Amino acid sequence: MGEFFRVKDFNLKDKTVAIRIDMNLPYNPETGELSENPRLYKHVETIRKLQKERAKIILLSHQGRKGEPDFISLEKHSKLLEKHLNREIKFLKFSSDFEVIKKLKEREILVLDNSRFYRDEKDKKRVEEHAESSLPKKLSPYIDYFVLDAFSIAHRCHASVVGFAGSKPCIAGPVFELELKELEKFLNKINFSKNDVFILGGAKPKEPLDLITHLLSKNVEKILTTGVLSLLFLIAKGYKLGETSENFLKEKGYLDFLPEIKKTLEKNRVEIVVPLDVAVEREKNRVEVPVEDLPVKERILDIGSKTIGLYREEIRNSTNVFMKGPAGVYENKNGLFGTKSIFEILEHTNSVLAGGNTVDALSKLNIPFDRFNYVSLGGGAATEYLLGKELPGLKSLELSFDRVRDKSSD
Repeated sequence: MGEFFRVKDFNLKDKTVAIRIDMNLPYNPETGELSENPRLYKHVETIRKLQKERAKIILLSHQGRKGEPDFISLEKHSKLLEKHLNREIKFLKFSSDFEVIKKLKEREILVLDNSRFYRDEKDKKRVEEHAESSLPKKLSPYIDYFVLDAFSIAHRCHASVVGFAGSKPCIAGPVFELELKELEKFLNKINFSKNDVFILGGAKPKEPLDLITHLLSKNVEKILTTGVLSLLFLIAKGYKLGETSENFLKEKGYLDFLPEIKKTLEKNRVEIVVPLDVAVEREKNRVEVPVEDLPVKERILDIGSKTIGLYREEIRNSTNVFMKGPAGVYENKNGLFGTKSIFEILEHTNSVLAGGNTVDALSKLNIPFDRFNYVSLGGGAATEYLLGKELPGLKSLELSFDRVRDKSSD
C-alpha cells in the first residue's frame, strides 16, 4: 500500500474543502422518508472535525441508481444533516451555478446534489481519465482540497470518488483512514492464524462466493454459510428447498451460481458448513425445519436453532471471526433470530463485521458497535480489500500524494 495524505497534513483554515461522503440512505418511496444509518453519523463527526479546522465545506454524495425509486435529490439529506449539526446547511440543486461556492464562509456547509445525476459519473474510465468528467472538471476550480471520507465507495471508479486526483491534493478522511487501518489489522491476524472462521451470508451471493474462492488459497479452516448463500449450498448438496424458495432464487438469478458452488465443494480444501435446520413463517409464527425434512412450501427466512448451536461451537473454538451479511431476512420478525443470535455469540470473540445489511441489522437491534473488535461500514469495498483487489479510491489518494510530492520537489 502506498502513501496518502491525512487531514492533519494541511492547514484547512479558510480553505474550500470538498468531502466525498456516503449518504446513500434507505428510502421509502411510499412515504418519501429517508432512514438514518451509522455511516451518516460517522460522516457527521468528520464534518465537525473540519468545521473545527475552520474550513469551508462542500459535501458530495450519491443516492440510489438511475431507474430505481431511491434515485432522488439530496435536498432531504441536507435537512437531515441540519438536524445533526444543529446549523443551517445550504443546498445547491443540480445544474445550478457553482459561483455560489465563492461566497461560502468558514465553517459553512454546502451540499451538492446527487453526483449520479451527472451522466458520466459512472463511466468506465481509468482513475486519471475521470479528471475530465463533468463533476470534478466543474468543481475543481472552486476548491482547494478534496477529502475522500467514504471507504464504502472506494471500490467504485466513479468521477466523484477519483476525479480530483490529478488537480487537487486528495486527503483520506477519518472514516476512510480508520476503515483501512482496521481491515489491515484483521488481514495481518488471519495471515498468522489457521483457526479462523468466516461467516458469510446476506441476500447477495456474489461477494461471499468471491471471498470463498480467495480463501481457498489461505489458511482459513472453516466457512459457515447463512442467508442466500447457505440455501445455494444446500441445493448444491442435493437438498430440495421447496417451490417458493427456489422460485425466489431463480427470479433473482442466484441459481446461476450453482455450477460455481458445486466446483467449490469439489475442491474441499476449506470446510464449508451448511445449516442443520432452517426457519419459515407458518401461520404468522416462526417454525424451524430440519434440512432432512425439506422441501417446505413456505419461503425459507432464516437458519434454525440447531444450526446456531453448531455455529456457536465453531465460533468459540476460533481465533478470529469475520462476518459479512445477515443470517436471514432480518426485516421480518420471524427471520431475525439467527442474525441476533450470531451477533450475541460474536460479542465474546475477536470479530470483524462488514456489510451494509449487517450494519443495518445491528442498528435495528440497537446493538452498539463497540461490542465487537470492529464493524466495517465498507461493505463491498471491505470485501474487495480483503480479496487483495485494487481500490480505485485508494489508488486516487496515492496518485495525488505522489503528484503533490513530485511537484514540491521540483
